[in-house]
Amino acid sequence: MTQSPKFTELYFGMADSKNEARDSPEAFIESFVDPQGVVDDLRNRRKFLVLGPKGAGKSAVAWYMDLTASPETELISARDIGELPIADVERMKTGDSAGVGRTVTAWKLIILCALLDLALKDQSSPLHQIAEVQRVEKELRKQGFMDPTPIKAVLETTKSTYKVPIPKLGEVFAREKTSSVHLANIVPFVEKWVAESRGPNKYTLILDGIDSIYLNDPQYFTSVSAMVQAVYSINQALRASQSSALVVLLVRNDLFSRLTLADAGKMREDFGADLDWRILSGQPRQAPLFKLVNEKAGALVDAAPADIVGAYFPSDVQLGGRGGGAPEWMNIHKYLLNLTRHTPRDILRLFEHIRRVAAAGNLRMTRDGTVTQEIIREGVLQYSSKYFVDAINNELVGREGDDYELVREGMVTLRHLHKSTFTLAEFTTECFGDSSIESRKSSEKILTWLFFAGALGNVRGGAENYLQFYHRREDTDVYLKGKLILHNALVHAWNIPR
Repeated sequence: MTQSPKFTELYFGMADSKNEARDSPEAFIESFVDPQGVVDDLRNRRKFLVLGPKGAGKSAVAWYMDLTASPETELISARDIGELPIADVERMKTGDSAGVGRTVTAWKLIILCALLDLALKDQSSPLHQIAEVQRVEKELRKQGFMDPTPIKAVLETTKSTYKVPIPKLGEVFAREKTSSVHLANIVPFVEKWVAESRGPNKYTLILDGIDSIYLNDPQYFTSVSAMVQAVYSINQALRASQSSALVVLLVRNDLFSRLTLADAGKMREDFGADLDWRILSGQPRQAPLFKLVNEKAGALVDAAPADIVGAYFPSDVQLGGRGGGAPEWMNIHKYLLNLTRHTPRDILRLFEHIRRVAAAGNLRMTRDGTVTQEIIREGVLQYSSKYFVDAINNELVGREGDDYELVREGMVTLRHLHKSTFTLAEFTTECFGDSSIESRKSSEKILTWLFFAGALGNVRGGAENYLQFYHRREDTDVYLKGKLILHNALVHAWNIPR
């Protein structure tokens, strides 16, 4: 009979899927979990919009597709949209009149150039036989539009209207009387070339990095809305032509729901794949996150138990009672879930920190190989203080000037309040030293940011057990008139009494 592995031998991956995919590609591939079949939907062109909160595994999908792509039949390119000057795309002078239409055209140009670049990497593509494609590609590449991150091209085009100068040959110039055309005139032809390039290979362009601009100035929302509309329009054209090309967009579900899009509902319903790991009803042990832990942890070892928590953890965790008071007990599954924002990254980091504490050997496991209350407690503290606090701070990155200072002050105030539940008035007094209308408004702004970052939730209905956290239900809004409750991981990190 094969003996089960020790808990310390299990694999929970790295915090960043990009690092894991690059440093340990075999382990990443072997332990990748996709219970909703998102990769299959993308490869078979049924979906193109991958939605989920930060840490849900959107980037992991991209890296898995890249690492497992068939070199003979599939070309994949992942681009980081967050590296572009997003707001400046609105100001690109494409030859169209200023407005939403021009911004959509600008995004289509950027995206189609990336698709064309990908298609031309395929030596069997029929595009290599079209002379005009070569001429247009050469000029666009010269101006920087074919760069992996066309920052220079975007910024230069905001300064002056650029025209593509090419000899009067081919379909692009058949109706033109001049020797150059606006960028807007080029877009339909690039789209047509890519759409009609129906060779044996698949081309997949993956756009990632929108998470990093989520908290920036509101002007970004208009530009991002136009980008999503451009992706939708391009994919519709590709589907109509039965093209083997596809543009995949990875975007936060909370960001997507706030964009100004006429077709948002249809887009999400028909072509969206939600990476939703929450459990909205039923027992905590049935949560998809624990299924993820079971598959991820056992991928690289033989004879791993089908139920990791059941095999290595006690059924309940002790809360309190260490100072002489009566102890309380909580179900282990509920306890672990409440320390996360219901995302794969959080739950896997939590297990990894507990594993590290067990592996250090300072606290002994039980004789039957399960983790003790002490190991769990220390692992939770390590996770909360070393990972979770930074994760919340990272959610708030992007504010500038006074807003940045407010964010910093907000986190300091939460810690100094030293309360797990508090009110808007208490927060305002602690943060600003007064209760003026101006201070109250600033507090409302700070607490709203912290709510959407997952740092705190609402206590509604006057019942202490009726809690609302944004990461549990994305349609929840912050309610500042009642009590607010600090996330459990922050309570642990800052040693705040319950």
